[in-house]
Amino acid sequence: MSLYRRIMQRVAKHFSKQGFQPSDYGEENGELVFSNGREEVLVKILFEEEADRVLLYEALASVLEKSQEYSMVYVAAPRMVGEEAETASFMKKGVGLILYDDYGVEEKVPAESRFKKPLSRQVQQPAETQSVERSLRRIESLIRDLSERVDSLEKAYFSLLREVRELKSLVERRTMAVEKPVEKPLPRIGEQAETEKLPSFLRDNPWVEILSKRTEENPEA
Repeated sequence: MSLYRRIMQRVAKHFSKQGFQPSDYGEENGELVFSNGREEVLVKILFEEEADRVLLYEALASVLEKSQEYSMVYVAAPRMVGEEAETASFMKKGVGLILYDDYGVEEKVPAESRFKKPLSRQVQQPAETQSVERSLRRIESLIRDLSERVDSLEKAYFSLLREVRELKSLVERRTMAVEKPVEKPLPRIGEQAETEKLPSFLRDNPWVEILSKRTEENPEA
């Protein structure tokens, strides 16, 4: 699977939690369209290889041109680029900003909904209630993202812990091999008896051993 496709699926997973399913994958221009049957959302994705602040604001202008065709419009950018962006520009235009990395997706700035659903006076909700519900949905989405990040960090922690234990075991085995004392071979029974008969100044004398070996090698000498 290509890197572009993985990032697109990561963004698609974020919107699927809100009831939106992808209806169009535009890999060539990095655009995704999502729908829930009533609303359509456009997302312009900046990929890591090409992303910078200039392209970020170009993407903002690009989705604004198409904003009348969709209920909401977003720009998705790598976290390291999006964190430096001025969110006021997105909020003022009603364009959402999504930040992504290896751990998940975060909706930094929610998009302004342009979807106007006709409601009767009996079921029409106050603007404050709608704002609270939208904030609750955003909080739920953030909690899910944090949960996914915690799971990823937990997996990484246990992987590192396993590697540390393996390295520790290897170091301990090598340390034991180095510290193991070298055992001096015991003298044979005959040699031990002969050594005990020698005077004290000749015992454990290396020259005695050398001369004895010469005698064994040259018995006629």
